Amino acid sequence: MEGELLQEHEPKPLNPAAVLRTLRQRGVEFVLIGGMAAVLRGASGTTADLDIVPARVLHNLDALALALLDMHAEVKHAGRVLDPGNGEWLMAGSTWNLDTDFGTLDLLFEPSGGGVYEDLAARAQPIDIGGGLTVLVASLDDLIAMKEAAGRPKDVLVLPILRWLREREATEE
Repeated sequence: MEGELLQEHEPKPLNPAAVLRTLRQRGVEFVLIGGMAAVLRGASGTTADLDIVPARVLHNLDALALALLDMHAEVKHAGRVLDPGNGEWLMAGSTWNLDTDFGTLDLLFEPSGGGVYEDLAARAQPIDIGGGLTVLVASLDDLIAMKEAAGRPKDVLVLPILRWLREREATEE
């Protein structure tokens, strides 16, 4: 109708297990970062999206592209995936914000304060999130560095908790 505003569709509620399971089923190599990683490392809180750093090699990006196709991913605000059967298009960006059947998924190839996949994976810990699903989760040091670099209010709020968890982890070793 004339005068109606175009409305963006609301993202689906986040189902992190479904996103992570789809990625693992396709063999995607990634490190979980962001709010969900902080929660899995022991921080309290909630998050509306899932943030990962995938390995930026073509065979991995091809697997990621297929996983995105499985999840009916669409580039946020664009409503499409450029070439869902091939990962080459993913090389064109450093960050991708995607709506999927299971909620919002953000792909970051070089998150501020975090480095690239190889750096993060070397320090990450595999964590069993249940149902036989294990994922690499960023180290507390890396999560702290990324939250400090982001500097958003929600990141600053979780920093004391992450620092306390790091201190507790250090005394347990």
